[in-house]
Amino acid sequence: MDLEYKPDAAKAFERLEAWWEGEILDRPAIQLFAPKENPAPLPRKNHASLREKWMDVDYTVECADIHISNTHYIGEAFPAFWPNLGPDVLAAVIYAELEFGEDTSWSVPLLKDWGLVPELAVQPENEYAKTILAMTRLALEVGQGKFLVGLTDIHPDADLAAALRDPQQLCLDLLNEPEQVKQLLAQLRSAFFDFYNLAYDLIRGHGQTVTTSWLPLAAEGRYYIPSNDFSCMVSNRMFREFFLEAIIEQVEWLDRSIYHLDGPNALQHLDCLLEIEKLDAVQYVWGAGNGRATDWIPTFQKIQDAGKNLWIPFEADELDTLMDALKPEGTMLAGWMSCREEAASVLEKIALWPLKKG
Repeated sequence: MDLEYKPDAAKAFERLEAWWEGEILDRPAIQLFAPKENPAPLPRKNHASLREKWMDVDYTVECADIHISNTHYIGEAFPAFWPNLGPDVLAAVIYAELEFGEDTSWSVPLLKDWGLVPELAVQPENEYAKTILAMTRLALEVGQGKFLVGLTDIHPDADLAAALRDPQQLCLDLLNEPEQVKQLLAQLRSAFFDFYNLAYDLIRGHGQTVTTSWLPLAAEGRYYIPSNDFSCMVSNRMFREFFLEAIIEQVEWLDRSIYHLDGPNALQHLDCLLEIEKLDAVQYVWGAGNGRATDWIPTFQKIQDAGKNLWIPFEADELDTLMDALKPEGTMLAGWMSCREEAASVLEKIALWPLKKG
C-alpha cells in the first residue's frame, strides 16, 4: 500500500477497514479531495470522433495519471483510476452498440423481437471488453506504486435488460410479457460475475489485492456497488418479484458491498434492501434539485438504525449538522474541498466527532 500519490495509504486503509466493520480506529473515517496548486496541464490530442476519443487507451490513461497527480488525497481518499466507457458498457460487451457524447455514452437497444433473442453472454473478445481490459492493463503498469486501478461501472440485471430492450419498452414488458422478462433476466444473470472476474483476475494477477471502482472506496478481496437505477420506475412489489434476488446474490458473492440507491423514487425499496444481512453499506443519491446531504438526515438515520454503514457526499458547511445528527461509527463523509488547508480544517474537526457524540 505504499503509493507515491498517497504516502499515508497504509494507515488510511486501516481506518477504511475499521469503517467497513462499523468501527473507529483512531478517528472517524473521511474522504477529502483537494486540487493542487499549479496543476500540470492535460495533454491535447485531436480525435476524429468522440468514439475515437473514448476508445483511445493511451490517451485515457495518460490523462488519468496527470489528473490524479494534480489532486491531494486526504484522510481515507485514495488515488485511483477506473476504466470507463459509460454506464451501458456491460450491454455493449454482450450485444449492444454504444453511442458517445462528451461526458457519457448510451446503448443502442438492439433486442427488438422476443422471438429472436440471441445467446446473451459476455464476449471477452468484443471490442468494448478488450478496450476496458487494455485500459486496466496499461493503468496497472503506469500506476504501479502511484495509484490503485479499479473496475469499471457495471450495471447488470434490470439496468442491463433496459439497455438491451429500452427502458420504456422494458416497463411495458413487465406488464405485458412478465415471463419473457424473467427468462431474459435469467439469461443475463451470470453477466455481472463473468465481466467482474475478467478485470478482477487481471488486477489480482498484477499483484494488487485491494479492489476499488467508481465509488472511491476500497477493500481486500471482491468489492463492488450493487445497483438498480431502473428500480425508480417500478413498484416495490415488482422490485421484489423481479429484481431483489439478483441483488442478494451479488451481495452474498462479494466480500464488501455498498448499494447505490439512485434517487428519491427509489427510496420505496430501501426497507427490503436493509433486510439484506450481508449488505455492508448504502450510498443514497438524492439527485440534482433535491437539496443537500443535510436535507436527508432522516433517511441516513434510518439506514444507520438498520445497522448499515453510510457513504455521504457533503459540503464543508454541512459538517456540524451531520456530526450532530449521525453516529460517527460507520459514517463515511466524502467531499471535494477548495484547497488542502480547508481539508485539513475539516479533518481536525472530524477527529472530535466521537467526543461530541459521547
